[in-house]
Amino acid sequence: MAVSRRAVNYAVALALLALALLLGIAHGPTPIPLGTVVRRLLAPNRSIDSVIIWEIRFPMVAAAAVVGGGLAVAGAVMQALLKNPLADPYIVGASAGAGLGATLAQDLVPALNAMAPGAFVGALAAVCLSYLLSRGRGTVSMLTLILAGYAVGVILTAVTTFLMLFNQQDLSAIFAWELGGIDGATWSQVLVSAVLIAAGLAVVWPFAHDMNALLLGEEEAHHLGVNVQRVQFVLLFAASLMTAAAVYLSGLVGFVGLVMPHIARRLNGPNHRHLLPLTFCLGAAFLTFAQIVAESVPVIGPIPVGLVTACLGGPYFLSLLIRQSHRAGGWP
Repeated sequence: MAVSRRAVNYAVALALLALALLLGIAHGPTPIPLGTVVRRLLAPNRSIDSVIIWEIRFPMVAAAAVVGGGLAVAGAVMQALLKNPLADPYIVGASAGAGLGATLAQDLVPALNAMAPGAFVGALAAVCLSYLLSRGRGTVSMLTLILAGYAVGVILTAVTTFLMLFNQQDLSAIFAWELGGIDGATWSQVLVSAVLIAAGLAVVWPFAHDMNALLLGEEEAHHLGVNVQRVQFVLLFAASLMTAAAVYLSGLVGFVGLVMPHIARRLNGPNHRHLLPLTFCLGAAFLTFAQIVAESVPVIGPIPVGLVTACLGGPYFLSLLIRQSHRAGGWP
C-alpha cells in the first residue's frame, strides 16, 4: 500500500523533533555523546552524566518543545479564527499583557521571582479585556477584536514602559525576559505549561472542521451549521490559554506561531485535521533547534532564544510575503 504524503510529512516532523531533543540534551558546555544520552534516558542512574541530562538539559529541551508546539498551534488557530495569514498568538494583546504582568510582579514582589506567573495572568487578562471591548449587542466582530487588541496592546505597552523607567533597577531582568528565554526551566515549570497547553489542544482539536468552515467566512460557516459565536469564543480562549502557558515558561518568543502554520499548510494543506498535528511537531522541533543555536553563538556566548527565532523566522516570513505579492490573493 502506498504511503501518503501526509504520513511522510508526519514521520519527518517527528524524526526532526526526536533529533532536536537528542541534540539539545547532548549539546552544552560539557558535550555528552549521543549514545550516552540514549542510554541515560532509557536507564537513568546516579552518574554525573545522568544528573546533567535529567536535572538540567532535559527540562530545557522539553520546555522548548512544549513552548514551540503550543505557540505554533495557537498561531494556526488565530489565523483561522481571524481569517488573517498575518495573525500570530499575540495579536489580541497577549504579549503586551504578559509584559505588564511580568513587570508588575517584578516591581511589587521581587523577592518571589513571580515574573512567569505574572506574565501568565497578564496575558489572559489582556485577551479577556480585548474580547470584552469588542463585544457589541452580544456579538463579537473579529475585525473589532483585532483593533481592540491593538489598542489594548498600545496602552499596556506604554504602562509597562513607564514602570520599567520608573524602576530602572529591574530594567535588565524584564528586558531579558521580553527577549524570550528557556534557560533554567525546571520540571515543575514544564509540567505546569505542558498541562495548560495540552488542555488547549484538547479543546481545539474537536473544532478542526469548524476552523475549516471559518476560513470561508462567518456567514458561510453559519450556513454550514457552525455556531460561529460559540466557536469563536472557545477557540479564542484555547489559543490564549496556550499562548499564556508558553509565555509563562519562556517569555516572549516571536515568529514561531506566525511562520510554522504557514510551513505546515504548504506541506499538508489547509485542512486543520491534518494541519494542527504537523504544526505542533514543526513548532516543537523548530524552537528546540533554535535553543541549541542560541547556546552556540561564537564570541558572544548564549543569547535569548527569541533573537534566534526572529533572525530565522523573519526572513522566511518576508520571503512568503514577497511570493504572495505576486499572486492574486489567498493563503501563502
